[in-house]
Amino acid sequence: NAWAIQRDPLFWEEPNEFYPERFLTSTVDFKGHDFQLIPFGSGRRGCPGIHFAIIDAELVLANLVYLFNWALPDRAKAETLDMTESAGVTIHRRDPLLVVATPCLFP
Repeated sequence: NAWAIQRDPLFWEEPNEFYPERFLTSTVDFKGHDFQLIPFGSGRRGCPGIHFAIIDAELVLANLVYLFNWALPDRAKAETLDMTESAGVTIHRRDPLLVVATPCLFP
């Protein structure tokens, strides 16, 4: 199944740890050509909207980063955040990340 494929220790160092930086220098193709990472499925059952999803996600994220200043509330430190995961239909943080978004004012 996809869960086991994407956590194969032959391909990933510490596969069960949340370490997104591993993808910064990775040559793994997420479009389903390599079976190390298949977030959109592959073959006939692959997601037909993969290209739209990737472009749209990048555009939304770029606009959020560009239009807002982001900070942790109450002078919290990034080092003290609890990054414990919780299981479910998708993997998510056990405790939600709360941030303060302040709009940037451009002249």
